[in-house]
Amino acid sequence: MEVVQRLLARRRVDVTDAVLATYELLGAAPGALGDAKAIVLTSPGRRRELLVHQQVVEALEQSESPTAAGR
Repeated sequence: MEVVQRLLARRRVDVTDAVLATYELLGAAPGALGDAKAIVLTSPGRRRELLVHQQVVEALEQSESPTAAGR
């Protein structure tokens, strides 16, 4: 699977499309979407995307916290 991820990253395939392609390669089974996301985002060729993803998730979690809204 790592070879596939390197190829997708080298061809500048968007993360969302890479996750969907990986999902299909995994057989589109229950739980495969989460597995595909993890495979793509932890691929060495996607380090920058992983950092951006982590920042977005962190920002969303902070905006949902009671102290962020002054509650």
